[in-house]
Amino acid sequence: MTTPHDIEWNDRLQDWLDGDIDAADAAALQAHMANCADCRARAAELQALDFSLSSAAPRLALDAAFDAKLFAQIDAIDDSKRAEARQRIEQELQQNLQTLARGWRRALLVIVPGVIAGVALAFALTWWLSDAEVMRTLIVQSAAEFGTNNSGAVRLIVTTLLGAGLGAVIARWFASVVE
Repeated sequence: MTTPHDIEWNDRLQDWLDGDIDAADAAALQAHMANCADCRARAAELQALDFSLSSAAPRLALDAAFDAKLFAQIDAIDDSKRAEARQRIEQELQQNLQTLARGWRRALLVIVPGVIAGVALAFALTWWLSDAEVMRTLIVQSAAEFGTNNSGAVRLIVTTLLGAGLGAVIARWFASVVE
């Protein structure tokens, strides 16, 4: 049965035998063992056990060659892992670049026709609206507001804005149809 005394002093005895105790604790332990027959007996048992174990197992000696071999194996593992990671990352990069290239080609195939269709539609609407006098009135009034008599520049601006807006709508529609 383990007593509170055993709990308190067993670890200290083992640390003292292993040399893992400072000088003040060692002095306190030796003073305690001078007055405690149980701790002296326990210390003798632990010393006998330690001696039996150390004499039964041969002392292993590791030389510099062992260290060199171990560090070489560690370095080889690190290099192989780095090489694997680099190869995996390069494969992912190539896949991402291919996906990006496909996306740009698809975007160009959608955006360019959309913009062209939008500009063509804008010119058609401008021509139709100018025949309907709606566009002519808008252009003349806008030119007067800007303080210029150059209705051609205002017509170009209106046609460009109308074409860009229609081109964006058509490009978005093309993109939804393609996907």
